[in-house]
Amino acid sequence: MESHDLAWAAGFFDGEGWANRQRRGVNSRINQASRDGVPEVLTKFKRIVGVGRIHGPVIVEGRQPLYYWDATSRPDLLRVVERIGPWLCPVKRAEFERTLGGPLPAQVWPGSMSEELAWAGGLFDGEGSTYLEKHRTHEGYLVPRLYVPQSAEVGVAPELTRLKAALGDLGSISGLRPRKGNRKPYRRWRVSTPIGVQLGLHLLWPFIGSVKRTQAQTVLQTIHSQPDLPRGNPAFGVAGARYCLRGHDKWNARIRPFKGRGKHDEDPMNYLRQCLQCVREAARARQDKKRGL
Repeated sequence: MESHDLAWAAGFFDGEGWANRQRRGVNSRINQASRDGVPEVLTKFKRIVGVGRIHGPVIVEGRQPLYYWDATSRPDLLRVVERIGPWLCPVKRAEFERTLGGPLPAQVWPGSMSEELAWAGGLFDGEGSTYLEKHRTHEGYLVPRLYVPQSAEVGVAPELTRLKAALGDLGSISGLRPRKGNRKPYRRWRVSTPIGVQLGLHLLWPFIGSVKRTQAQTVLQTIHSQPDLPRGNPAFGVAGARYCLRGHDKWNARIRPFKGRGKHDEDPMNYLRQCLQCVREAARARQDKKRGL
């Protein structure tokens, strides 16, 4: 078994799996919903670890059919740990240690770049998605997103920091976000620019399954069918200097309506002299100051 397969399986388990003790012994499980029969990712995981069974579908009204892999004997869980334990993140390693009552094999990650990308592909197969959002200022225009959430009550989940590092520090990790009901709060890793989304998919592509590939292809086809957004404001060529005092290129700022918030808003030419990059940096500085950063 190649290390890339083991790393993928560990990433998939880090995203979707769990292990615990039960009255009759031990149990480990991974859930996956699918309208198209047994999910290929469960079949792939079972092939890699070599133990366990796949069950389903479990039908609940209003939800997609649920399939799950599980292993319910100590020898089977020891086999799983032997295979993917060295690649797991701390949370799932700790679950297996509590369940089996002993330490796991030594950690081997971070490994090579391709092995870490394989782990990231497994995590994305379990928790990730590629989707479209409406553009904030251009009606009818859609923008792509890469997205992976992870529960976390305090601090940043190590799965998200590892994912971000595996992809060359691509994307950003949000602050703590609440969930409805009694569910744990979470943080999200997200890539929000078209070029960043395409780079992320390029890196993940060899290691993700057909469901996530089809989802990504639909998103990419949509954004590639749209015209490029115009950059620059021609008015800057006749009203004020091209570069602001901090050296930002005002001609290459995105076009958007001016919304005055200061005491000089009565000047009808003010928006032509404004540097949007300076505005963004000032807004970020105010936000950081409020957070105490």
